[in-house]
Amino acid sequence: MTQPSPEQDWTAIVRYGPFCLTVTHGVTPRNLLERYEADPTTARLLAFGETDAVVQPGPDRTILTSGTLGDWTFGFETMSVEGVMPETLAALSRGTQTLALNDSANAMHTLKHWVDGQPQESFEIGNPVTRRAAGPHPLWDATERHRATHPDQSDIVAALRAVNDHLGGHLAPRMLARPLLTAMLPERRPPLSAPRPALPLVHPRESTPLGQYLGTLRPPEER
Repeated sequence: MTQPSPEQDWTAIVRYGPFCLTVTHGVTPRNLLERYEADPTTARLLAFGETDAVVQPGPDRTILTSGTLGDWTFGFETMSVEGVMPETLAALSRGTQTLALNDSANAMHTLKHWVDGQPQESFEIGNPVTRRAAGPHPLWDATERHRATHPDQSDIVAALRAVNDHLGGHLAPRMLARPLLTAMLPERRPPLSAPRPALPLVHPRESTPLGQYLGTLRPPEER
């Protein structure tokens, strides 16, 4: 049987609304829930399609589904952006590394990479002036390569291909169909006590002086 393409795969998930996907190296699903500050003792094994009916979150609460892909553990939220918040990324990446991909309701798609509590790379997909990095920016480069190779695909799928390159595996919505550790996230955690400085822009925009120099004005010569 022919497997669906990543584009077809993720289209089935995107229709449920905005989502946030994180992948963290070397932790268990239970540990991932703890890093999100969810209570793992209340977690249940549920497939993605069962979560709302069984867990029944309130209007301001978010469901997190967690599973594994090789040495990585993913967290998947719908209708929420908790996974791309700096407070969450600092906790998820503590002693390891985390990638976070956000498909936002306002059509702003972001990809971030944190290592041991510190940001390494961040950008809005397809928007070069938003590139920020502590050094090289391999995720941006890979995402742009996939956008060029597959111009008919969505930006989110291009970023997912870049994430898969980094993981050495294939994250697909089919993984959400099996029973996965699922819990309700607590209310938004407080901001970091010591906010991380913003990553430098890869190519800072040069300031442009107002107006244009037209030379020196001289009074008309007397005839």
